[in-house]
Amino acid sequence: MDRHQAAGALAEAVAPLTRLRQDLAHNLVRNVRTGQTALSPAVLHEDVSFYRDPARFEAERQRFFRRMPLVACLSAELPGAGSFRLFDDAGPPILLTRGKDGQVRAFLNVCPHRGARVVREAAGRASRFTCRFHGWTFDAHGACIGVPEEAQFCGEIDRNKHLVACPAEERHGLVFVLADPLGELDLDGHLAGLGPDLEAIGIASAEIVHADSLSVAANWKYGLDTFFETYHLNALHRETFKGLFSPVCVFDTFGPHHRYTFAPLDIADWPARAESDWTPDTIPLQYFLFPNTIVSVGSTSRSGLTINVHRIFPSSADHFVSKLSYCAIDGLGSAEHRAEVDRAYETARAALVNEDYSVAEESHAGLRALPAGTTLPVGRREIGVWNFHGNVARYLAGGE
Repeated sequence: MDRHQAAGALAEAVAPLTRLRQDLAHNLVRNVRTGQTALSPAVLHEDVSFYRDPARFEAERQRFFRRMPLVACLSAELPGAGSFRLFDDAGPPILLTRGKDGQVRAFLNVCPHRGARVVREAAGRASRFTCRFHGWTFDAHGACIGVPEEAQFCGEIDRNKHLVACPAEERHGLVFVLADPLGELDLDGHLAGLGPDLEAIGIASAEIVHADSLSVAANWKYGLDTFFETYHLNALHRETFKGLFSPVCVFDTFGPHHRYTFAPLDIADWPARAESDWTPDTIPLQYFLFPNTIVSVGSTSRSGLTINVHRIFPSSADHFVSKLSYCAIDGLGSAEHRAEVDRAYETARAALVNEDYSVAEESHAGLRALPAGTTLPVGRREIGVWNFHGNVARYLAGGE
């Protein structure tokens, strides 16, 4: 494929996203013309127990990580029939499979005989899985297809002991799982109208170029807070992102989820230009899928498009793990595109490790020293934090 063909293929792949950005550009330009940006309606004074209370953390873990759909992986991580992957990050051990019919399924990775883990490899390809304890064997649909010495064991009744299924559904290039076998997965209801945006992004065509897992000694909500406001950019990120973005932004909600539309630095000039001279492909987008997933959409260059997926999973009130996936939409198109993705990954990872998560760990240690009852101000410029904290409180109080 020559350069012109590659450019045409890229334009076709990102066309839905380009149209979405064109629509959002009008909202950014409106804010420039009126001198506005996205602000919360009031300052929130958050009690320090929001991050520190172990009892609160246990309630959050049950409500958000057992009873809500979670992004278990990207579709690209289950690349074909027979592929499998473990998903232990929500707490219960879960096995994800893609059957011969192409459908993704999820099961508790627990042998129904004596509770041993059936699969111990993190990922791979297999048509059947055999428990190492007694050799019971299951297929990719979770059915028990083999019991050693079955006639001398208990007979046919135990052959019906299949792996316990968890609700799962693949949509928009993401695999959603409910980590509760008895729960019901209403994905349309959960996404609350965000589906068309996720489809436009094109995650279904993503090639994962870099993946990482970061261990952070801080509360999981503090880790997410660092993604939800731009107030800190010129201070904390003065060496990495200072001067790249305008303070103008637009904030939209979809149920408990949100879309944060940032503006390139030259947005101040757009109102004076013809709309045909705007450059919407330079608009960065950030999506938050409650409770723990961030999808960051970078600018579309002549080489391609990079999307970063961050999923935060708590292990205690004082620790979380951040799973990173750096993706090229529609695959890597050239060596130039590969170099661009590599640079984006190195820059973003360094900012996370050395700046965002470093200050999160430092701050979490500081929060433990504060007297009970201390409150922390969440300012109006921190609209994403304000919205997230409000949804956390609402759901814990029984809201739907």
